[in-house]
Amino acid sequence: MAMDEQRLWTMMSRKLTGEATEEEIRQLDEWLNADPQAMYCYQVFLQLWQTRGGSLHPEELAVKFARQQERICAAEIAEGQVRGHRLHRTNGWRVVLAAAMMTGMAVMIWFLQKPFRFHHTPASIPWATLSTPAGIRAHVILPDSTEVWLNAGSEITYRKDMDTASLREITLSGEAYFEVQHRDHQPMVIHTRHLDIRDLGTAFNIRAYPDDPVTEATLIAGSIEVINRKHPEEKIRLKPSQRITFYHDTWMVNDNASRPGHSSSNEGKNYVLTVVKPDPKESLIPDTAWKVNKLVFQSERFDELVKQLERWYNVHITLKSKRVAAYKLTGSFENESIEQALKALQITAPFSYRIADDSIWIDEP
Repeated sequence: MAMDEQRLWTMMSRKLTGEATEEEIRQLDEWLNADPQAMYCYQVFLQLWQTRGGSLHPEELAVKFARQQERICAAEIAEGQVRGHRLHRTNGWRVVLAAAMMTGMAVMIWFLQKPFRFHHTPASIPWATLSTPAGIRAHVILPDSTEVWLNAGSEITYRKDMDTASLREITLSGEAYFEVQHRDHQPMVIHTRHLDIRDLGTAFNIRAYPDDPVTEATLIAGSIEVINRKHPEEKIRLKPSQRITFYHDTWMVNDNASRPGHSSSNEGKNYVLTVVKPDPKESLIPDTAWKVNKLVFQSERFDELVKQLERWYNVHITLKSKRVAAYKLTGSFENESIEQALKALQITAPFSYRIADDSIWIDEP
């Protein structure tokens, strides 16, 4: 199915604003179902629309739209891809808002030099890449029908021919939940910087952010085999409701051996195994609660929680106190703003904070 880029933008905008015809919805749904990248992009914009769609006055929209168009032109000039687009006035301010947000996201992707666009990547390139910015989560279905939920600040690269390839491969940076369509004749391997996770018929979560000191894999159902990339002879098979925490530096294991649920039988190894249990209040496993848009944490150090808050709310947090950083916190957030979340944490942990735009400083009271 061929659809030019501008037409796709317009139909996404019209669907978000409720102005699309039945035929436009049908065409758009066909496109989204056929292209995981387009589906991912639509879900990102849907989240942006739901959180920001009603926040601007109509008089601000024309200014926002014009500013975004100027940025598009600047981005195209920088790439040496100047095109003679003409601007057209749009009936309905909500369509203008949706288009403005989409244009802004496209510029961000261009500036970050991501390979993802609204159109297909060239057939000569065997890999496709999907990524989510901070504050955004997405759900995609890959060509082999494997479902992937991407957490904020994450990226996957997958083979375009994975439906027919003898080895289905995905590379992950960040966090993702997988429901894999297991095939004996087509094994799947998820590569992270430090571990390879081989699917044996499964639903599982992997957290492998590049700035984290650990890589974690949590098995929900089925079976996975975890392989240390530096020592491929080391293979650990997980059982359902087990988590493996792989420490990038071996010395960290003993420092964290007292963490709830950690096995004490891993002395001298750079990983620990944990039995994961649902949070008693939320009835959700904390490792996968983000999949249903909940941030759940149990006995989490404040400095570890800060990284999750930064990705969840798209903010930058500076922890100025080592004593505050060591607080152990338990709780959950869903629809709270970052300030509401901080106020809730203050009930059980004494600290002060200051917010300026997207920056937050946390210190002792």
